Amino acid sequence: MNDQSQDGVILVTGGAGYIGSRVVRDLAADDRFSDYTIRIYDSLRRHHVYGLLDLPEEGDFEFIEGDILDRSNLKRAMQDVQAVLHLAAIVRTPLSFDHPDWTKQVNHWGTASVVECSLEMGVGHLVYASSASVYGPGGPFREEDDCEPVGPYAEAKLQGEHEVKEAADRGLSVRVIRLGTVFGNAPAMRFDAVANRFVYLVSSGRPLVVHGEGNQVRPLIHVEDASAALRLCLSDERPMPRVLNAASTNPSINEIANAVEDLMPSAEREYTDQDVLTEVSFEVDSSRFRETGFRFQHDLEYGLLEMLSRWKGLHGSSPTQALSQI
Repeated sequence: MNDQSQDGVILVTGGAGYIGSRVVRDLAADDRFSDYTIRIYDSLRRHHVYGLLDLPEEGDFEFIEGDILDRSNLKRAMQDVQAVLHLAAIVRTPLSFDHPDWTKQVNHWGTASVVECSLEMGVGHLVYASSASVYGPGGPFREEDDCEPVGPYAEAKLQGEHEVKEAADRGLSVRVIRLGTVFGNAPAMRFDAVANRFVYLVSSGRPLVVHGEGNQVRPLIHVEDASAALRLCLSDERPMPRVLNAASTNPSINEIANAVEDLMPSAEREYTDQDVLTEVSFEVDSSRFRETGFRFQHDLEYGLLEMLSRWKGLHGSSPTQALSQI
């Protein structure tokens, strides 16, 4: 660990989670933020303690266990904080209807809590990780398009956006980034969203289950690209739009399954109509983000390959030669 930061503190809520565990490590390696203390605030509700293990020694890290609804603890975590990267949320697949009250409580009112505490504690800048699911079915959507979210997760993320935008009217510098569904390797993994779930299924010897005909589209972004996008929004080096879409590709479910099968020819596929909600299609246009000079670095095949490489001990048959390149 380094000595105490010269430039202050960056607070990352949800910093032990799937995206957060990648972001905090990348912040430590990023010259723009290398002099900052990176303070991780996480409830560890999803048992993501793994996201706190093996942190790089070049980083100056702190950890506070807590809930974003606990304003007293949250304000304590915001002491000396210059910027907040707000990732903490009840994370669900985009169209999930699971635990609606809890999802709204954390994702909407928890974001309101982060916003109010940021204003009270004099935080200079807040970046909010929203979701492309706020648009609802259809697309490709641009940032100025109307949002008609479906389900409590997407609804609560949009309500969180409203809280953040209102804070901007009260003097807080904010940016909102609408991330596509995140995939790829991170220190604290998730396997519920489509690309990661397919890797889990094929690696454990189970068929790829496709709901509906598989033509529905999903916006995707690799976790390392998500980290880079969030860090760019956190930087004050250039003026940027307040709201940005961030998805590198918009494949269909069948195209994702095809990519998995190209790498693992032994994979089997099954179709089902069991869950109608997953048959909804939506996609986003990220050209505004690209216009800032940002470049997405990792495609779908790369993300699938790196995840498959971690499951090779369970493979029932040998993966393609490409897997050995990871």
